[in-house]
Amino acid sequence: MSYKLVYKSLTDDQRQEIGDILTKHDNSELNILNTLLEIQDSLDEKYIGEEVCEIVSDRTGIPMIELYDIMSFYSMLDTEPRAKYKIEVCDCGSCYLNDSQSLIEILEEKLRIKVGEHTYDWLFELETGPCVGACDIGPVMKIGDTVYGNLDKEKISRILDNLHNNRNGEA
Repeated sequence: MSYKLVYKSLTDDQRQEIGDILTKHDNSELNILNTLLEIQDSLDEKYIGEEVCEIVSDRTGIPMIELYDIMSFYSMLDTEPRAKYKIEVCDCGSCYLNDSQSLIEILEEKLRIKVGEHTYDWLFELETGPCVGACDIGPVMKIGDTVYGNLDKEKISRILDNLHNNRNGEA
């Protein structure tokens, strides 16, 4: 099964889910960041495109230009399709001193991609990211909401193989 992401219109179910999320948040602009994050997480492609922004703008009254300002300010909001599993390697000082560069090299070799790229099947993408507060087990990588530390080549291979074999499940 391929995860290549191509723009397509929202389905009726996706529109309903977005509407439900907005209703849950009272169609309010007060908590717009959490609302956008929840909407983004609900979508297979894990990004907020123009069609989604139009729905949010219509329901909350936030002008599109303000939504785009929010989208471009917060790094956790994506305006382009993302791979199913986003792997972030901590690039803070502590992890760097604990040889995070070796971790990146192992991941690049295993995935056959470089930082900033995604695998051919859109299953994995590799990024560096800010500190996740797990300096005691560094260097660390984060996949979804899970932080992995005390890593070596074998542990990384097991984690990636497990995710690859469980591609229809959660991280």
